[in-house]
Amino acid sequence: MSNNNVIPAESLGQWKSWQFGELGEQPAAAQPQPESDPETSEPPAQGVSALEPAEGEAAPAEEAELEEAPLAYPTAAELEAIHQEAWQAGFDAGQQEGLQQGRAVGETSAQNEANARFAEHWQPLAAMQQSFEQQLQLLGEELSADVLVLAVELAERIVATRIEVDPEQMLPLLQQALEEIGQGLQQARIRANPADIEVIEAFAANAYPGVSWQWLPDEAVERGGCVIDTPQRKIDLGLPQRLQLLRRALGVQDE
Repeated sequence: MSNNNVIPAESLGQWKSWQFGELGEQPAAAQPQPESDPETSEPPAQGVSALEPAEGEAAPAEEAELEEAPLAYPTAAELEAIHQEAWQAGFDAGQQEGLQQGRAVGETSAQNEANARFAEHWQPLAAMQQSFEQQLQLLGEELSADVLVLAVELAERIVATRIEVDPEQMLPLLQQALEEIGQGLQQARIRANPADIEVIEAFAANAYPGVSWQWLPDEAVERGGCVIDTPQRKIDLGLPQRLQLLRRALGVQDE
């Protein structure tokens, strides 16, 4: 390394180390420096400023900037204000939480009380409903047979009345029976009440024109019915036989 930055001792003159003083202390008066002999003094080395502080020493201005400002502590009034604000915030939060908890407890209590009152009033009604259903079931079992018998008798009278007024009421049933016979129609023989034979004959001739029928008027056959005889089977479409089938289907015993 080069020693060009080193100041010779002869060029320094009188010097002393600088120290920090107390805060607020007035700076000491500068000591007069003896005049140096211009003849014997030598100019400072090239490249080094006379005002530059010695290496390792800090400038007083820079040290002053590094001084921290004293901390400002809160006053008693400010501490009291902080305390009151914190107390009010805690009070408001506790009050809000208490209101919510109280509302939830109140709603639960009210719901439980309403459920208890409902159960108290519903139990007698439920028992009454169960008893009513049982009585109704027993009554239905006792009356079902009589009601069905009455219904069958009523149906019999209605059908008989409609046949007397309109003999063609039996034709849909006859149509279904003839379709079931199929190929045996050529040998079929039909017995019917003399009052209905003309209506049945006209229907058969129109529905099956290529079939030669055997018509037998029979007073024993009630009106609204007929008997179809074939070599294979016998079909009784009389009203009493149909009502008997209806009674069996409904579980009503014949009288």
